[in-house]
Amino acid sequence: MRVVGCLLCLFVLLTLVTSCFSKKREIQKAASQLIEKESKKVDTSSCKSSNADHIVKLRLKDKGKELLACLLKNLELNVEDGWTWSELGTMYDRQGETSKATTCLKQAAKLSGKISSHIQKWHYIGPFVVGKPEVDGDPLEFYGSVYNASRQRYDKKVKYYSELVNGCEIQWKKITQKTAADSVQVNPQINWNELVSGLGSLAITEWQGWAVGEFAVNQQNENVLIQCLGITTMFVDGIFLAGDVYRRSQYWYSVPLTHGIHTLYVKLRTKGTQVFQCNIKISGTEVLEVHEPIMKPDLVDGHLFGHMIAVPVSNLHSSKWIKSIKVTIASHSYGSPVIIHQSEATKRFGIAPGQTIPVTIEIHHKDETDNMPCKDTKFILKFSTSDGHSQQLPITLRCRNSDESFVYTFRDHDGSVQQAAAIAPLEDCPNDVCPVLLTLHGTGVAVQNQADSYKRMENGKWIFGLETAWVLASTRHGAHNWEGPGALTSITALDMLKKLSQEASWLQSKASAHHVIFAGHSMGGHGAWHLATHYPDRALAVMSLAGWIKKEEYGDSNEFFRHDTSTSHTDPAVKAIMEACIAENNADIHISNLKHVEILTRIGANDRTVHPYFVRRMYRLLKEQNSSVSYDELPGKEHWWWDTWETNDGGAVNDKQLRDFVGKHSKNIIIGENDEDEESYCDTEDCDDVGTDTRYSGAQTASERKGQYTLTLINPAFMEGLHGVKVIQQTVPFRISRVEMDFSSDKVTMVTTNVAKFTLYEPVLSPVDWMTKIVKVDGSEFSGKAITQIVTGSSYFCKLQGKWSVCQMESPDFETHRQRGPANLGPARRVAENQFLIVTGTHASADIVATLQQLAVYIANLFFLTSDTIAPVFRDNDLTEDTASQYNLIVLGGPQENSWTKKILQNGIPLTVDENGIGLGECLFSHHATGALLLAPHRGNGLALLLLGNSIQGVEDVVRLASPTIPPMTRSPFSNLVPDYIITGADFKKKGPGGYLCTGFWGNQWDYRRETASCAC
Repeated sequence: MRVVGCLLCLFVLLTLVTSCFSKKREIQKAASQLIEKESKKVDTSSCKSSNADHIVKLRLKDKGKELLACLLKNLELNVEDGWTWSELGTMYDRQGETSKATTCLKQAAKLSGKISSHIQKWHYIGPFVVGKPEVDGDPLEFYGSVYNASRQRYDKKVKYYSELVNGCEIQWKKITQKTAADSVQVNPQINWNELVSGLGSLAITEWQGWAVGEFAVNQQNENVLIQCLGITTMFVDGIFLAGDVYRRSQYWYSVPLTHGIHTLYVKLRTKGTQVFQCNIKISGTEVLEVHEPIMKPDLVDGHLFGHMIAVPVSNLHSSKWIKSIKVTIASHSYGSPVIIHQSEATKRFGIAPGQTIPVTIEIHHKDETDNMPCKDTKFILKFSTSDGHSQQLPITLRCRNSDESFVYTFRDHDGSVQQAAAIAPLEDCPNDVCPVLLTLHGTGVAVQNQADSYKRMENGKWIFGLETAWVLASTRHGAHNWEGPGALTSITALDMLKKLSQEASWLQSKASAHHVIFAGHSMGGHGAWHLATHYPDRALAVMSLAGWIKKEEYGDSNEFFRHDTSTSHTDPAVKAIMEACIAENNADIHISNLKHVEILTRIGANDRTVHPYFVRRMYRLLKEQNSSVSYDELPGKEHWWWDTWETNDGGAVNDKQLRDFVGKHSKNIIIGENDEDEESYCDTEDCDDVGTDTRYSGAQTASERKGQYTLTLINPAFMEGLHGVKVIQQTVPFRISRVEMDFSSDKVTMVTTNVAKFTLYEPVLSPVDWMTKIVKVDGSEFSGKAITQIVTGSSYFCKLQGKWSVCQMESPDFETHRQRGPANLGPARRVAENQFLIVTGTHASADIVATLQQLAVYIANLFFLTSDTIAPVFRDNDLTEDTASQYNLIVLGGPQENSWTKKILQNGIPLTVDENGIGLGECLFSHHATGALLLAPHRGNGLALLLLGNSIQGVEDVVRLASPTIPPMTRSPFSNLVPDYIITGADFKKKGPGGYLCTGFWGNQWDYRRETASCAC
């Protein structure tokens, strides 16, 4: 029986092989007959050259007759050249000769496969000068864009112009890529040293340009996967695709392509030499791809600390949606059994074609006890789709002892899963609640390494952590610089450490989220300044080590409008508005908020990564306002070191000087068990007589507080408050606001600048006892019931006709669609500071609907690649009112293409879209290539970001505002220099911000205001 079965199998195999050879013979025969027939019609001697470059040049110039002659001549010489068959098939296809095209492309597939193995020839143009911000002009746009300019890449007479090169003229150059595994290196022969020396600027070494390559698809309607590593954006025949500057080779992005020759356009942006690698392949039958988890928690003494896991999942199909993902435990192989929970929302979210998105699950022990064994846990997750696709993924959770650093995960402010590392205190704290040292890492430092840098060696043994404070190291992927998403992730990590430690019955020392020592090194030193100046009522102290002040003035990292192409075209008003978007990140502007906090700042005297100049400047400013600050420049020390005065003594972030400073501000502090009680300081050894003395030198208790302080801010959306005063609305948005406070025993006198509304609250760390105070604001006095109403949250101070009053919080216009406050202020990036969805329009032609969807996926993938953000994509018809009400929205398409755009525009922002063009205030923009990015009210205090235009070109232009460009790291989309609204015109791609028709900030009632707009029509 077995013999019969084997013979049957052999027969089937031989039949298949015979059939395959038969088909190949048929393809070969049809191709030979075609060539023979065509050669009789065409005089191949008219071809001047059958060289491959000459053939491409003829195709690009649409020289059809000569092209055919050269292709036939080439095949006469080498009939086995698969690329030439692809070229011939493409030519026939463009001429509408479908049968001939099919024959040629089948022969190409037989010889070369379904798709080119790699791009063998690249052409590049550059270097062109470029600015440091994300958006700048592209000089090639003056010549009809890269799409048109690249058609002349074989023409040696064509020249372009760049101030980076001698003589100012540049031409297309060619690079050969030998194998698919090779990287492409673009190295313009420029005397960079002469430019740096002559201009006094390292930033001049950054340049932009384009690389262009072609590949062949030899079968109709293929699902093609592409990845480009080392760049941020690429285009396939004009289709936007996300690149990955971080070079993660596991992620591929699909695009639907017809048969024929296709062009890949790679946007170059680098310093010195650009290195990138693009890979292309045909997708297999499996459309679901599950990747290794980005974030997963550790076990601590056998207990789960943090319960979230984020697993990236890719939809590799270019046109079909994965409608839902279900996650289950397939098996459990080792350790304590676990159960998982997947929210109903994540089950409902589809994955758009070509999208990669983290799928989150919550994990718990099946049986949690106080004495869990500390051993790793291993299990297998199964990911299933509604249409039958599935994939399994093994997961291992490591176990750490409580005296070691450990990683925990949490759901962040924007709904993503993030992680932090922590070390529990070495000693018990009063009431079992300890302060937290929030430490922020420098560029490229892993979060657990940051936590483990708080170590020192004593008696030959490593000791990790601090005596009476938690060590908390937060992190967020990407170039956030501890601003925007990075800052908010740090505060969420702090709040979650408090929550998780309080919930852990097996953990004795809990964490306080309102008794914080802000610390950090290098980029983290800037982060310490930034967080402390915006959360000063949480600050026990500040330790900023080798920290810079603002990114735009640190080295050549982010210079603001110095070498930009757009500087030759940009209105100063546009620059002012763009700078206002990031001014809240300038630590020196907000220095007054730290007057009451003791500060230690330090740097190595030989540090050339962060020059001591920056720390000296902050020290000067702090001294000028009489802050309690100490500053050291350590002789002989550079940017980082492990040994300060003795071997392994704690080094750059944890030596004795720094540990003593932490101990001074953390030891013996008594914190209420619920972290809401007034803190006390124990100043005797046995703590029998606990008073309410200072937590640092110079401060007063609530009843004795005296002195003068100034709250300074630029954006109320990112300022928690100072001494219980919080601004909730400015008179003119995004300009400096101040509240000068003079405290006496029973009275607080305030003088305000650019403040329209503010409120009072009792800080957890140092309560003010507002209800016992008389409050005098710009000459108007308030006390008693009025103050009580404000502190309890039912009222607030408001300025009406130049005079301060107490306004009811329940007033129908407060933070509704017609009133703005901290919850719904801009700029544009704030749409992604809560959970959000991307909504793509479906009410248009098939081509426009497909383009909008591809743009939505491009933005979603950028969010994932740059900051691990979850950005679900919805078609407008699939998004219900109930679901939309729970999220912020990024909406693509005008009111005719997207039903949600129409709904949101009805909320009342002063913008019109009709057949006449786009109207804003008194302005009408009617050019066919006009685009608009608009922040708008949605779901009460929620936000929507509209990306629309009076043509698909206009929509594509404003989508470019999402594109990150700065190497070697990239920011999250829309997170830098993008205000409340931008109107782009026909010159936008040429001139960058110089092509903005109007940009600015809405007023406090979502109104158009001339003083916050760049245009005057």
